[in-house]
Amino acid sequence: MDTITTMFQNFDVWTRQNIMLIAMAQIATLLVIFGEQINAMVHRLVRPYPFMARIAAFVALCAFGYGALTAVVTPLYAELIAKLNQMILLPALLVSFILIGMLAEHGVKRR
Repeated sequence: MDTITTMFQNFDVWTRQNIMLIAMAQIATLLVIFGEQINAMVHRLVRPYPFMARIAAFVALCAFGYGALTAVVTPLYAELIAKLNQMILLPALLVSFILIGMLAEHGVKRR
């Protein structure tokens, strides 16, 4: 039991030192997974507008929208997972990465 506790403590220290990177990896991956659907929704919204307005909308979405979303959501998510105690953090991160992987593989319907 002492070995398992030590393993969780070591993982906890490493994870807390890299919590922002872990959070950003998950947020960025979710944006990649759902980016096609977000772009399609914006495409439907800007379809009636002139060509240059559509281009400006997509530049704004890709350059500023995704970046701002990542910059705002990552610290909030990192703060949320940082509140987990050391015995729950490892299983929670493993489950979240597995779920994101399953979502990437099967969850999003391709056209």
